[in-house]
Amino acid sequence: MDDARYNELLQTDHDHWVHPQYHKADHGEPLLVDRAEGAYIYGHDGMRYFDGLSGLWNAAVGHGRPELAQAAAEAITRSTWTNNYVGFTNEAAIELADKVVDLSYDNMQGVYYTNSGSESNETNFKAARFYWSVKDKPEKNKIISRVEAYHGNTLATMSATGMSVFYPNFLPTVAEVIPAVTPEVEVTGGGRIDPGNVNIDNIVAAIEREGADTVAAVIAEPVQGAGGVYPPPPDYFRQLRDVCDRYEVLLIADEVITGFGRTGKWFALEHFDVQPDMVSVAKAITSAYIPMGAAIWSKDVHETITDTDPSVKFMHAYTNSGHPVAAAIALRNLQIFEDENLVQNAAERGDQLLQGLQRLDELPHVGNVRGLGFMCGFDLLEDPETDKAFPADAKMGAKLLGAVKKRGLITRVRNDAFVLAPPLISTKEQVDELLNVVEESVKEVTAGV
Repeated sequence: MDDARYNELLQTDHDHWVHPQYHKADHGEPLLVDRAEGAYIYGHDGMRYFDGLSGLWNAAVGHGRPELAQAAAEAITRSTWTNNYVGFTNEAAIELADKVVDLSYDNMQGVYYTNSGSESNETNFKAARFYWSVKDKPEKNKIISRVEAYHGNTLATMSATGMSVFYPNFLPTVAEVIPAVTPEVEVTGGGRIDPGNVNIDNIVAAIEREGADTVAAVIAEPVQGAGGVYPPPPDYFRQLRDVCDRYEVLLIADEVITGFGRTGKWFALEHFDVQPDMVSVAKAITSAYIPMGAAIWSKDVHETITDTDPSVKFMHAYTNSGHPVAAAIALRNLQIFEDENLVQNAAERGDQLLQGLQRLDELPHVGNVRGLGFMCGFDLLEDPETDKAFPADAKMGAKLLGAVKKRGLITRVRNDAFVLAPPLISTKEQVDELLNVVEESVKEVTAGV
């Protein structure tokens, strides 16, 4: 694309398009995506970029798959849209619900369709309240979340997102949605918060402070994603499951990022032999080819919500819930997962990526290398021995992001935490190339520091 056309489009963009998490000062020279294929994105600048974060953790099977285009075309020509409120249904959504339940935890039974991860979490918040209300405990209406968690950007899910960078000018948060954090920790959205502050004791303290008889659910990501990719200690979720059982609180697993293979298992809590009560998914269910999400419910939750008196209905709805085109794409997408053994590939390439990043520990300013499956991260630190962060004004994370981009890699940072989650179709050779780019870029930005 020539400069004149790019500048024309950019001006129109500035004039009319308000992007997510937007300020025009951050949008001076955006990459205009020309096309994408496989694990690569091609920009207006003529560069080819490896998609190091699978879009936004969602392009699991890669870009430009003709099978998914064909599935979409066939579904659209069959039925552009169907009313899926009570009294109507469609074949693709029925089959997908059965498939999702089959792939998910053994205790799961019901599926409620949404359009995004935020909506999936919002749905589970409301479903948790409904569950306790029909059990004659309507006072159990609070949701406990964790610091540095990300659960979405509706008002309730923003309130559960334990990063207060999202709060200014949207306050007050929903009072019944409470991030569990020790009082001495200030959640400012800047600098680095020790993930050790996210612990079971904080969850217990929050439940006891609020009163277990007022708490409906605890929500947790199996791996904190947007917060910087922090896998839990091996026994964390077993302890959390025990806490929820002890206090009669539902456990919501936010698997919007980790669901459908990202961690080398179909669902991430399989690593810890734990079953949640409710699951939130989106992203990889369609590999980003069309918006779709879902709330998945255990047999207990599903039957409690649906086996009520006819006068008591789950009055929650989205116009596009169970969209037949989205469902058809999701079914074909999940078939690709199975045909190409992508969950196993995620496990193998994840091991390769983590081992490669661990070698960076030898560099003087790399610390906290971590990962689970095909999502990994590390921190740029002034002193890894003491875990001392660089001053915020050094903007080391942003510098590293720029350095990898000029070498043909796109991903994200959270302050000075660098994260990677490539498409599940990635090859051994592509991961080796990615590791070389990261190593060269780290050496560049830390030279002379």
